[in-house]
Amino acid sequence: MTAVEPGASLDGERLTDLLMRLLLDADLRARLADEGAEAVAADPGELECLASVDLAELDTTARRLRSQVWRPGSGGSLATTFPRSLRLLQDTGATESDLLTGFLGSPHFARFRLIPYTAPGLSVEEAFASYLLEGAGARAPRDTVTHELMIALFTALTCEQPLSFVIEAEGIIPTERGHAAVRTYAASSVALWGAAAGGRPSMGGDAADEAHYAYFTTPAGLAHGVVSGRVAEAFAAEPSDRRETARRALARRGLW
Repeated sequence: MTAVEPGASLDGERLTDLLMRLLLDADLRARLADEGAEAVAADPGELECLASVDLAELDTTARRLRSQVWRPGSGGSLATTFPRSLRLLQDTGATESDLLTGFLGSPHFARFRLIPYTAPGLSVEEAFASYLLEGAGARAPRDTVTHELMIALFTALTCEQPLSFVIEAEGIIPTERGHAAVRTYAASSVALWGAAAGGRPSMGGDAADEAHYAYFTTPAGLAHGVVSGRVAEAFAAEPSDRRETARRALARRGLW
């Protein structure tokens, strides 16, 4: 029988940390199953907890957690939020299982507010995008992850007020009608997304190696698409006549 020191019980914070490590670390669960609680526990408090773990229930809960992270809501999932990104990454040999396992073990996942009512955190989409961007070297995957993240964030800004998470993506600015942002992508990346990625804004997109791509929330919904360099002036940080002219043009179209 395992002896546990009196008064060794974990407090709530340490207990939560141990349980999350067990759920996220498959190697730790395997060691617990093969070697027992004494081989895994860091101190008597952990030993008391680990000695009472139902291994079958732990494995079931870990599988459920992976499913809940991959499919966080009934209306969508990481797979449906990042479909083009995942296809590009799968072309390099990555699998959904590999990507999810890597994400769960990364510091990016820790920034997602998994447990309700704790400190504010990122959406799972932004946390996952941060993880993908860290490993995406080529321009096409980086552009595509960023684009699909922006669509997810702007969809939330359109539909969910107040937001239940924080946004750390830079360059999203408030407008009279909602929010707006612009990103610069390789024209070849935008071409991969197809015409459906264009949305309402066009306003004279330039023929060049790079494309300005804008996102807008309005009372009528989400609008996004390629814009010209003159329209992109609306997002300049410093006030100028060119910036105000571009903003007035967007306002006339119901976008600013």
